Amino acid sequence: MKADALMQSIETWLKQLAAELREGHTQGFVGFLEKMGRFPRYSARNTLLILLQRPDATLVAGMKRWNELGRRVRKGERAIAILAPTLKRVEVVDEETGEVREERQIVGFHTAYVFDVSQTEGAPLEPARVPASEDALLYAQLAAACPVPVEEGLLRAGMVGKTDGKRIVLAADLSPAHKAETLLHEWAHVLLHFDGARREARVKELEAEATAYAAGRQLGLTMESSRDYILHWQGTVEGLEGALERIMRGAREILEALPAQPERGGSIEGKDQGAAGAAPLLLAR
Repeated sequence: MKADALMQSIETWLKQLAAELREGHTQGFVGFLEKMGRFPRYSARNTLLILLQRPDATLVAGMKRWNELGRRVRKGERAIAILAPTLKRVEVVDEETGEVREERQIVGFHTAYVFDVSQTEGAPLEPARVPASEDALLYAQLAAACPVPVEEGLLRAGMVGKTDGKRIVLAADLSPAHKAETLLHEWAHVLLHFDGARREARVKELEAEATAYAAGRQLGLTMESSRDYILHWQGTVEGLEGALERIMRGAREILEALPAQPERGGSIEGKDQGAAGAAPLLLAR
């Protein structure tokens, strides 16, 4: 499949999703958030492409990487097409020193191919270590991994958590599970909303809760209250796409911050695939 066709499939899905959300239907968006946590090393666009072509995918890699792991793609299996950046070496002059150095810059995107683990056979993979299932232990792990101090105290009625970007305060009377869910929400605010950019309050709340939902579901939390936040989304297609990239980035940073966590599905590449419209991550093998 050509890169242009992949781009078109993304735009079509985004328009459909935006229309559903404007009508108050959140099932498609929530379903995507739940599944995208499986692919923390991929951009939102490539995650979307993977799930459009193979909704049951859990762990993807290129054929070369599967071979390195002692597995082979079964004959007749159809590859999953994603987008990878095309790089070109260019000379860049340092404005201060006048020194000329060579850099690789993105000049476009091309189609790359991956396969899900269910499409392969061969040597068994090491079983993934499961994150702590006990709510109190998970909350303690999250609090320890959070990049800003996490405190507990008395908050005004109706408030369960708050942050100023430098610390997070949670209501002390919450259950461990509720503390974990609220911490993920406030942590997402810290990562996404203290960059000086102006965003509507409802957009920031949606992004924070969607990020918390994507990460929390991968950690075994129910995140039952998340749908109430998501229901209020009324963004444009452009706003939605930008939000998905920020949500994906936030969920990735949270999951990768946790100590001794498994490769949570998605990719077992040593490097990662970037996607059109987003800054490239590390390139996949």
